[in-house]
Amino acid sequence: MTLLEIARLVFALAAVIGMIGLAALAAKRLGLAGANGFQRARRLQLVETLAFDQKRRAAILRCDGREHLVILDGGSVTVVDRDIPPASGVEPAPAPANVFLEKFQRQGPDGAVRLRAVGGL
Repeated sequence: MTLLEIARLVFALAAVIGMIGLAALAAKRLGLAGANGFQRARRLQLVETLAFDQKRRAAILRCDGREHLVILDGGSVTVVDRDIPPASGVEPAPAPANVFLEKFQRQGPDGAVRLRAVGGL
């Protein structure tokens, strides 16, 4: 085999692999992957997490329609509550106040909120 034949073989192999990849990408974009059973339905879903510090966090996991509250701590997992009823009609928590702006704001005589001048900066 000459060098030209080897190069042609490698190019043909790369072209076939590229076409297979493009066909898979097109099937995924068109939604054919779920319809033909290429993807199975997921049973486990992460609903929400809350970090306590760098090592610990709370997580709500949904499995088969039931929610579970767990604490993730480095290498361990603690189940706090099982089979939590899903939240319905719960109002979202208010946005946290911007402490920096509250510290430097003042209300003018016309009712407009202005930043207070800080001396020595």
